[in-house]
Amino acid sequence: MQAALDPNASVEIKKRPLKVAPSGTIPDQLVSKETISSEFIATNTRSKQVINQRKKTPSVREPASGTPAPRDVALERLRMRVAQTLTTYMRRPLNTVDNTPWEVMHGFIAFGIPTKVRVGGPRGDLVNAIGWMNMAGRCRGQVMLAALDDHFIAMKGFGVQGHAAQYLAILAQSRVAKESPISIGSKSFTVMDLIREEQKSCRSNTELTFALIGLAHYLPTDETWTSRDGKQWSLEKLVEEELEQPIRGAPCGGTHRLFGLAYGCQRRRHATGTLDGAYVRAEKFVRDYQLMTLTRLQNNDGSFSTEWFKYPADRKDDIDRKIQTTGHMLEFLVGSIDQESLYNSRVTRAVSFLANALLSDPKREWKIGPMCHALHALTIYQERVWGVVLPGGVAAFHGPMKARSPNAPQLANDKKGPDSRSAKSPSSENKGTATR
Repeated sequence: MQAALDPNASVEIKKRPLKVAPSGTIPDQLVSKETISSEFIATNTRSKQVINQRKKTPSVREPASGTPAPRDVALERLRMRVAQTLTTYMRRPLNTVDNTPWEVMHGFIAFGIPTKVRVGGPRGDLVNAIGWMNMAGRCRGQVMLAALDDHFIAMKGFGVQGHAAQYLAILAQSRVAKESPISIGSKSFTVMDLIREEQKSCRSNTELTFALIGLAHYLPTDETWTSRDGKQWSLEKLVEEELEQPIRGAPCGGTHRLFGLAYGCQRRRHATGTLDGAYVRAEKFVRDYQLMTLTRLQNNDGSFSTEWFKYPADRKDDIDRKIQTTGHMLEFLVGSIDQESLYNSRVTRAVSFLANALLSDPKREWKIGPMCHALHALTIYQERVWGVVLPGGVAAFHGPMKARSPNAPQLANDKKGPDSRSAKSPSSENKGTATR
């Protein structure tokens, strides 16, 4: 089973087309290799139908309009280094015996739909990782998804989701289509059913970071809904709620919260051409953190503070910590800064640090979460700067969030517009902001 591609994503396939993985996958190591469930075969068939339907209805893609990458020897070397790093780590698949659903989920945030996992151990057969998870395949004895009467949920706890709506957010960042099938035992669902479940689960004064990322990706920006407790919700309300939550002390230093706010603004601007309401405040807030990160929190080696956004710090003898903080902070930056800023020396130094650190010790047992977020940062950078993705991959960004060809005609609004202004450093205790 292969996850279907999101028709709203900007697609850039290299070398081979997206295709459904062959049937014959075993549910887990306890089932004989000769056993193939009828549910799995049926799910494979539905996935093929979704992909075939996509082929018949081509999507309209907004042309890339960002400033093209400069012709520079150093940037060309960086391009090759990033590509080498990503290719090296894509050849290190996780497996269903040693790795939990949480770890496998992080595996496909790095590489998206093409991600593979080995079933039955380090030497097991390679299958599509998202397809495996979406058919409730077991990883280290656990499943990510569980059916409850007429609906299903993504589990939360040790080895599964660490945060509410985290699985949906990672499916969104992997550009999995909302029509993509999900099979749990004899019951059939789609990603859209998970979207509806996360809409119903929204509650004020709780962590809504991953709900914002997932719902902003899949829903129209003007959609409203009613949660399970009877409250009215919208994407703008999610933005408002997240702005009231802290950055410092938030999971992963608050990087995911900033990424979610930035992504919500991107989707709103893409839908309406401008920002309004809470989105205006969110954009300024995000830009303040962008500027602070690049001007106050970068170490001499290109890495970012090992104390997140709290203050400058460099644990020089702790490479795992440096990968953790730099990977997350760069992921936020390259997913949100203006196209021209991607070529700034401060950004390229951070990209170079990550690529070199990971490539210098490819057999090291890095912590999977930090490693995969670092790889995701490199993947985003590769997509936005060079318009290149690994074989079978999907470009994550569209329109102004991606460089046009160096030979394309100059656009009048390349240097000006709502994305070209600078920002001030965030104040530490402003009321109504995420640093309070």
